[in-house]
Amino acid sequence: MLSTPTDEGDEGAPPPSQSHFAKYKHFTPNDAASFDDEFARLASSQEWVPGSQNYTRQRTIAMREELELHYFSQSQSQQLDDIDEETGEELTPEEIKLRGYQALCHEVGIDPSDSVAECKRHLNNTLVNIVDLIDARRTGKRVKVWDSFQEFRAYTLLDNHRIDITEAKRPPGYLASLLQRLSGPRLRSKKGVSKRGSGRITKRKAA
Repeated sequence: MLSTPTDEGDEGAPPPSQSHFAKYKHFTPNDAASFDDEFARLASSQEWVPGSQNYTRQRTIAMREELELHYFSQSQSQQLDDIDEETGEELTPEEIKLRGYQALCHEVGIDPSDSVAECKRHLNNTLVNIVDLIDARRTGKRVKVWDSFQEFRAYTLLDNHRIDITEAKRPPGYLASLLQRLSGPRLRSKKGVSKRGSGRITKRKAA
C-alpha cells in the first residue's frame, strides 16, 4: 500500500517541524539515516522509479524541505541563537534567513557575513553538494568541498543526483540559491575567486 503525505488536520499528523519523511503514512522515518538512504527507502515504498520524472521531482521536494528544516526553520535558528523557546520569542523571517545562510557558511568553513547577499555570494563560489549539507545535520557527516570543478560537475550530473528546477525554485528559494551552473566552464575572477561560467542553464539541474 502506497503512503501519502498526511493532511495537517489528520489525527496523529506530525508537526511541521519534523522531517519531510515523517509526512508519509505507513512509512517510519529514520532521522539518523543519510538523505540518499532515506529517500531510496521512501521511493521504494512509493514505487517511484529511479530516473523517472516523478522520482526526480519527489527527490527535489524532499531536498527542499530537508534543507529548510535543518537550516532555515524557527527551531534551528533558535538553537543557534540560544533563544529559550519557553519565552515564546520568535525570530523574524529575515533573521531566520540570515542565520540559515550563516549556518551554511559554517558547514563549509566560510567565515559568515552579517549580510545574506554576502553569504550567498561566498556559497556560490564554493563547490559543495547540497545533499552533503543536509547530511551534515542528519548524520553529522563532514561536508566535502570540491577543488576540481570538472570532478564536481561529473559527480553532480549523475542521473540519481539530478533535481527538478521548477520544484527547486519554489518559495522561499533556499534550494535554488545553492545551485551551481554546470553547463559552462568555471571562470576565475580578477581577484582569483572561482566564478560560475556563463553557459546556459539547463532545464534540469544537479545538486
